[in-house]
Amino acid sequence: MLSVNDQFNLLLSCRQFQEAESCQELRRIIDDESELGPLEWCKLTGISCLVVARHEGDPHAFVMRIGQLVKKMPWIVRDLLKIQPIDLVVASTMEAIRDGSKELAKQMPEGAKFRVNLNRRDTKLDRKKLLHEIAIQFPGKVDLEEYERIVAVEILGPVTGLALLREEESVTLRRP
Repeated sequence: MLSVNDQFNLLLSCRQFQEAESCQELRRIIDDESELGPLEWCKLTGISCLVVARHEGDPHAFVMRIGQLVKKMPWIVRDLLKIQPIDLVVASTMEAIRDGSKELAKQMPEGAKFRVNLNRRDTKLDRKKLLHEIAIQFPGKVDLEEYERIVAVEILGPVTGLALLREEESVTLRRP
């Protein structure tokens, strides 16, 4: 079971029942490509098809590099489907997510249009209230079609990962 102490900075989706294999696959890719830097740990979430990990360096740069590798050599992935950087890990409460969003909003470029991508798993938090609480923390305007940033909110039971992303920073590695 995940806790707030698990300060992961990568969220990976994978094929069903292939969570452990996905961790091994990520480690193998990193071992083969030394410039990616070390992976501190990789952990199952208890939620089907999702794994979290902690990379020593910048998770945004890491995800972009993995995306470039997979474009050149698509055969290196079998189980991993998607990888996304995470900037901040908080408890899955309305207050903690709101405070985390406020912290993340400090990185938002002035006047940038954004959208909020909310994925809720194992939670009873109200979707509409949550979206409203997150969106009002950010300067700029919500625009679901012509946005410059994505506010990614990934609720994983008791823990929530938050990220401020450009479109290309959430990398699909393989189609299911």
